[in-house]
Amino acid sequence: MSCPFSFCLRFSGITVRFITPTVIRLPDNFEPFQCDDTDTPDEEYRVQLLTEPLRPDVPLLHTEGEARIYQTKKGWLHIYPVLGDKDGCQVACLFCPDGKHTIYYPASRWEYYSEVWRCAHLICGERILLRHDAMLLHSSLVSMHGKTVLFSGPSGAGKSTMAQLWNTHLGADILNGDRTVVMRKNGGFYGGGSIWSGTSGIYRAEHAPIAGIFLVNKANENRVERLGFDAFIPLFSQTIINSWDTAFVDQIADLYAELMEKIPVYRLHCRPEKEAVELAYHTLFGKEAIP
Repeated sequence: MSCPFSFCLRFSGITVRFITPTVIRLPDNFEPFQCDDTDTPDEEYRVQLLTEPLRPDVPLLHTEGEARIYQTKKGWLHIYPVLGDKDGCQVACLFCPDGKHTIYYPASRWEYYSEVWRCAHLICGERILLRHDAMLLHSSLVSMHGKTVLFSGPSGAGKSTMAQLWNTHLGADILNGDRTVVMRKNGGFYGGGSIWSGTSGIYRAEHAPIAGIFLVNKANENRVERLGFDAFIPLFSQTIINSWDTAFVDQIADLYAELMEKIPVYRLHCRPEKEAVELAYHTLFGKEAIP
């Protein structure tokens, strides 16, 4: 019998422990977040291999993409039939309120899945974060002067380009290319890198207080406007939401209500050029600030 294998990841101060039936090879985006193993993690996932299909005894609650979602007595069960095997056994995640979760794989395909264990899309990351007063915002994240700056917007808006321009012209460090952890902590809000980096390939295990958030919009001229609570819908629409869970939605809404009271949010109409970078930088840090 194979011996269990365990490892831990830490992002934005949250420690997550994984226990698998055999030694596995981790993807590159896990490496910066690995930390010492511990018996007292904030969250734990144990891999269970299936020789028979899961058969939930509750009605299907919701379908989202490839996932079928059920609310069971133990917790939220996300089943991914497209990732299963011909024997009917599925890939699934059971997310439980006590922080002890289970990831299921067909026993017949475990060798294939464990070759490089890409599980980040299966572990209900938005639920992990919400248990710790955090959420996952579709945004690029840079750090400067001990603070973080977020560039958010739909795909193609130019958020990754703006982060790269800040790196080029200001020397800002890019901490995450696509999905930022936004966490309420110590009476404020922090931005942090995550294992969910999209196709950017940029991920760093760092977090720091948020100086401001820019909603990026391509335009023919560079200008910036401060937003009030009208920033709620644009931010909410770029956040990973479990829309079928009213408690989840309410908690995210409460986080954003507080965030918009404490953190400045701007609409940045811009061209991909140095002038737009300088405008945004001086808006946040003052006209006399030196990069």
